[in-house]
Amino acid sequence: MKKCKKTVWVAIAGLCLAGCQTQTKVQPPVSAPEPAPVEEKKPEPPPPAPVPKKRTQEQIQLLQDFAIKESPKIWQTIQSMRAEMTTSGAKLKQLRADLLEFNRNPDADEDYKALVAGLKELRSAYDAIFDKLEDAYIAAKKYEASPSRKDYQETMKRALEDGIQSAAMATERYKAMTNQK
Repeated sequence: MKKCKKTVWVAIAGLCLAGCQTQTKVQPPVSAPEPAPVEEKKPEPPPPAPVPKKRTQEQIQLLQDFAIKESPKIWQTIQSMRAEMTTSGAKLKQLRADLLEFNRNPDADEDYKALVAGLKELRSAYDAIFDKLEDAYIAAKKYEASPSRKDYQETMKRALEDGIQSAAMATERYKAMTNQK
């Protein structure tokens, strides 16, 4: 029995020592888990603006020769629009510089913003006319490649008519803008 008591006391002492060792370990205080950072959802950026077509000098020369031959009115409109864009662009640049000179914010000036919008509209009409001219040129080349096909001739005629209509509308807007001056 003595052996048995000794074994029991050794076991009890071992348990006590083991318990004491676990009690002496310093446990970090239990705290509530930190909330995960809330990620703000950023709005998706708007789609990029369409990039205007970049035409080479050679392409512009081909379109110019075609327009002068087939519809001089379109080319005259393009020339006057180009001149107006150049003039208006220079005047807007000067106006912006003048506004800044007098410590005024051009982006907050309603008249300046309206003039910029008018110039953008003119540029858009100019690009649209050039696009129509390009369509007419391509239709003409298709027709030349297959002169016996009547549908190409009709396509070319429609493209030219669309270009002439676009030129006429742009000319009217251009005249209205210059009359507002």
